[in-house]
Amino acid sequence: MTMRILLIAALYPPNARGGAENSAANLAAWLAGQGHEVAVLTGARRDDEILDGEIVGGLRIWRLRTAHLYPAVEAPDAPLWQKPIWHLQDHFDPRNRRLVARVLDAFRPDFVGVHIIQGIGYAALAEIADRDLPTLVMLHDLGLACIRMSMFRSGENCRRQCVGCRLSARYKLSLIRRFRRVGFNSPSEANLAALAAFFPVSQYPHASIPNPNHYLPPMVARTGSDRVRLLYVGRLHRSKGVEILLDAAASLARSHRFQLAIVGGGVEEARLRARYPGAAWLRFHGQVSETEVADHMQNADLLCVPSVWRENWPGVVVRAQSLGLPVLGSRIGGIPELVEPGVTGDLAAPGDRRDWEAALGRILAEPERLTAWRRNAEATRDRFDQDALGQRMVAFMRAIAAAPKRL
Repeated sequence: MTMRILLIAALYPPNARGGAENSAANLAAWLAGQGHEVAVLTGARRDDEILDGEIVGGLRIWRLRTAHLYPAVEAPDAPLWQKPIWHLQDHFDPRNRRLVARVLDAFRPDFVGVHIIQGIGYAALAEIADRDLPTLVMLHDLGLACIRMSMFRSGENCRRQCVGCRLSARYKLSLIRRFRRVGFNSPSEANLAALAAFFPVSQYPHASIPNPNHYLPPMVARTGSDRVRLLYVGRLHRSKGVEILLDAAASLARSHRFQLAIVGGGVEEARLRARYPGAAWLRFHGQVSETEVADHMQNADLLCVPSVWRENWPGVVVRAQSLGLPVLGSRIGGIPELVEPGVTGDLAAPGDRRDWEAALGRILAEPERLTAWRRNAEATRDRFDQDALGQRMVAFMRAIAAAPKRL
């Protein structure tokens, strides 16, 4: 039996910055391909981007301007003085609730999937709950516990909530308690556990189902190299630990031959580019297309994921392993759920340059181990089959819809 499903994602292609919005787009396309009627509510950056229920690629899209001072996609570049006002609007502005109500009236969904509500407005949850619409909240981050969505501040992971985050979490919980049928899904067990320390997610139906994503294949053939080809793919931000990777690689470059390619852009790009100017072992490629990301992975020998914050379920690791690319990742968040040390890659301590240098050094000293890791990574492909994961997601959605009234 098919459903009418509304997915809410403040960030959604073409206004996308990371994995959460791309996962929302993947799920929307997969659900539509299974015969469900799917609509997406997302935010518009400018008036000329507005869509009011038009059909785009088989999906009904509402891309609308919310009442916020600036659209969610521009949050990283917004002036600091505007951010408190923006968050107050995001929590309480009734205009955002009315916007969502208009979409609900027009589409009349059977089910709502909330991917990124921050930037659409948390008050929208009250509108959905008051209509008794069964809802799945996707936990791509720690947004229910943290205004920044990451519990990462000033280069460190937060050990406790600040006053603002505590107040915000209480308000969000008051909205969740209005639902009769609601559930939560996190791609990783680690993210679910991290959130549960601050938000009573375990009191509700919850699951850990990986994102049913489809990744574009590479357009180039794999070639050989006389040196190990290291690769980083992602945002250039302090939380990603790229500086740790660069410093560890710079130390090893004195005694080993390798290439390190940095693919991605972000607020730290200029500073990181200036860290080792003219280094023969290092090349920055900037922001590239999804196809180019696959091409870089096809001709890399090891993906490096040196994150220092609690990564949830980094799609870059899933994508790498689906191509048989081994991974050296930080022992934090959901990364250890994806990388098996000594089998599909290895793990190093987050933020520890010496441990990263040692882990990379072992690989560069014995590059032949990458051959076995590559073979083992290729064998994990079925773990990330889009149809299998999508069917698990739909089954969980149906279970939420069928749940009895909460006492």
